[in-house]
Amino acid sequence: MHIALDIINEIEDRLGWPQSETVETPTLTSEQRKLIRLLNRVLSMWTGLDDWPLLRTETELVTLATETSDLTSGTEQYVTATQNSDVIEIANMTTLDETYIGRAIVVSASEYVFRIIDVPSTSTLQLNRAWVDTSIVAATDEATFTIAMDRYVLADDFDRPTGGMKAFFAPYNIHPLSPEKFARRREGRGITSGEPQFYTVYGMNDGETAELVHFDPYPENARLLNYSYQKEHKKIDSDNDKIFIQDRYMEAFIEMVLQLALRDYEDDAKSQATLADMIRIFNQQRANPNVTEGPLVMRPRNQTRIDIRAAADMTGLNIDWKSHFDNVDNTGIF
Repeated sequence: MHIALDIINEIEDRLGWPQSETVETPTLTSEQRKLIRLLNRVLSMWTGLDDWPLLRTETELVTLATETSDLTSGTEQYVTATQNSDVIEIANMTTLDETYIGRAIVVSASEYVFRIIDVPSTSTLQLNRAWVDTSIVAATDEATFTIAMDRYVLADDFDRPTGGMKAFFAPYNIHPLSPEKFARRREGRGITSGEPQFYTVYGMNDGETAELVHFDPYPENARLLNYSYQKEHKKIDSDNDKIFIQDRYMEAFIEMVLQLALRDYEDDAKSQATLADMIRIFNQQRANPNVTEGPLVMRPRNQTRIDIRAAADMTGLNIDWKSHFDNVDNTGIF
């Protein structure tokens, strides 16, 4: 780990720019703003490196159990809904609260799945759209409900699963689907609960601070799911922010920032393309850290031939080497 201001000063020194005493002032020069912008651009692309060790972490989420109407005699939890109203009431219900916001609900009198967007009271729910079917009355229609939660917020700094999508929830035998295939699987099925078999990642929470993971079927039981992931690198905007890059790769990181600064691209797209190429080359070099030697080819007068001939002469053997050492395609070693 490195302190941001130290790295900024190192890059400024190599560029021949005046060094910064701080980056926590509103009166930064244009060069300072440019350098911080480029540094953050490289850091944002750095998360594209294959499972970058210092940005790996793990956390957990807890699925919510599916709930259905309690039909105990005398306290049946039947639903009342009025056509064109987005508020429904559940008889004999006293436990609804804001934790229900975001969950899905279906009522036995309708084929549609609704989302709960507010909880006006402990017995009423506000839906994401108006009730379009015929009005229902609890006392006569005896409509029941099913409430379940299929989508959960991932960590705020989530970038991607460590090891790829197939490994994300592999310990729980939950397999990835693209958002399109996931939507087709769900189409027209209402709420089907059980042990999750598939998941997809798309969309964000209401506050637009985190991505969402969706499960199918809807989880039937409360369950703890651990997952590992690659974090997004924190944006650098203060002197003591940490840069999570190992010492042996810091030169490569600085070189990327320098290249962007020296080329001074006006076109962001060209800058991003150049940076993507540098990241790709760096990934290749990390995957092949050792120089690969070519096969030894025995040619006339090379030292191997001289040494072997000398050893043979000492034994008094008469060896007919023919053209063995003169064939450049021969890679055999005696």
